[in-house]
Amino acid sequence: MQDNPQALLPKPQLPIVPLPGSRPLSNARHEHYCRLLSLLWPKGQALREAGMRAVKNHDAVSNATLLERRQDVRDRIAFLVRQEEEVLAEKRKRIEETLWAIHEANIADLFETYSTIKRDHTGQPERTDEGALSTETRERPKLLTDLPPETARLIEDIVIDSKGRAIPKLYSKLQANKELRAMLNISAKEAPRDVTQLSDAELIQQLADQAKELGIEIDLNYRFAQKSDE
Repeated sequence: MQDNPQALLPKPQLPIVPLPGSRPLSNARHEHYCRLLSLLWPKGQALREAGMRAVKNHDAVSNATLLERRQDVRDRIAFLVRQEEEVLAEKRKRIEETLWAIHEANIADLFETYSTIKRDHTGQPERTDEGALSTETRERPKLLTDLPPETARLIEDIVIDSKGRAIPKLYSKLQANKELRAMLNISAKEAPRDVTQLSDAELIQQLADQAKELGIEIDLNYRFAQKSDE
């Protein structure tokens, strides 16, 4: 069976079509205007800043409106706005990930245990009943150079103790919690109670308040019937 010579030929590559507005405009002033507008500059101010001056402000707005009728200008503005939103979303994601890392950080990850000779109050080594040197387990901060980058970046401050050791201090978990609650719009306010949770007096008062707001006069001088035990 002979090989198909056509199969040996390179397959034609499909042309890469750029997204509308993905390339800078050839007109530098138009490009500058599109970038300013994507940053929410007012039309008239953006037009003048881009070097396309008008005599009066309303002329600048009118000229900007005419400029935006161009398809290439509209596509460029839409692309830049979309890019800005994606960049902001990515930045927000990174900030949130960092805040969660601070919130969940474990201070124990910054320390290590080691064995050392036990000494008495005079600094002399202690010995067991058999005469061997006594040892004890202590803790010390890990060397900063030994910490993984994702752990080291959670350190806010370093304090040098009397032994010359660098004692790390983590960023505030409380502050990270506040920032996360604000970012995620988690409100600490108590949810409004359901009407079934209201007392008789509270329910009557609520009905009276609603009637007052609507301008309706109603008579609420009554009592709720008690269920008979019979």
